[in-house]
Amino acid sequence: MRKQSGIGILGALLIGALAAACNANPPVPGLTAVPTLAPGLTPTLISALSGAASSPTESGGGTQAIAAAGAAVFEQNCSLCHGRQGEGVSGPALRNNPYFRTAGDDQVVATIAGGRPGTSMPAWLQSNGGPLTSPQISDVVAFLHSLQNVPALPSATPVSATEEATATALPPNAPTPEPASPSNPGGPGQAVSLQGSADSGRGLFGQDCAICHGPEGVQGMANPDSDDGSVPVLNPIDSTIANADPKIFAANVDLFVEHGSVPSGAGPLLMMPPFGDGNLLTQQQIADVIAYVLSLNGVK
Repeated sequence: MRKQSGIGILGALLIGALAAACNANPPVPGLTAVPTLAPGLTPTLISALSGAASSPTESGGGTQAIAAAGAAVFEQNCSLCHGRQGEGVSGPALRNNPYFRTAGDDQVVATIAGGRPGTSMPAWLQSNGGPLTSPQISDVVAFLHSLQNVPALPSATPVSATEEATATALPPNAPTPEPASPSNPGGPGQAVSLQGSADSGRGLFGQDCAICHGPEGVQGMANPDSDDGSVPVLNPIDSTIANADPKIFAANVDLFVEHGSVPSGAGPLLMMPPFGDGNLLTQQQIADVIAYVLSLNGVK
């Protein structure tokens, strides 16, 4: 079978996109494309595609093509706290934020990569325990530039701590929940007998775990058709997995990492892979990841 030319495929895609732009369908009332760039920057992705194929136009600290890529990364990873349009939810508003008028891109990148100690802003760079690569963070910064000097939006009203505590509180005389355990069978692996390094585990967690459990384990990704609705956060971890004895704590975590687990539900989209049984990580690497997870929960 003859392989199609990559250039020919790209050309066909661009021609189709340009043809669609000439005969655009009328917008459907009440629907807004998400993610979108700020008004006046890139109203469609046509110019972004064209810019990727030729020489991009610089705009507000990055190319339009980079800003378009950053919009998707921002939507998936940042919008939960900062809002889909940077309007702010539980995190501060990034739309028309004065910080971007004084800070350079290097400083913004450093803040995203390393987080802000003492606040709820975690580190997003993979080597710091987050799910993002350096190019992805640069794309997000380019997108954030597109949110400056644009019309203001109202901030969303976050759920108060009292309301959240009331919603999650157990009813009186409720039975003690059973300890969480993976669905896949098996006992602790060799990793629990090894000395793990939290520093080494941080980077491994960023590469292999943060994509689902969030940066530093603080933000579980949505998991449709699972009973919980999202991947469990690990910081803080399920109280039935945590234990005052570090060895028991490590063994509880190891069961999930070694053997994997399928969440309960009609047909969960995401499941925990068997990093040990599947030889996805070595036993020393698993020990390092466990040490990092324990460190997130105050165990050294």
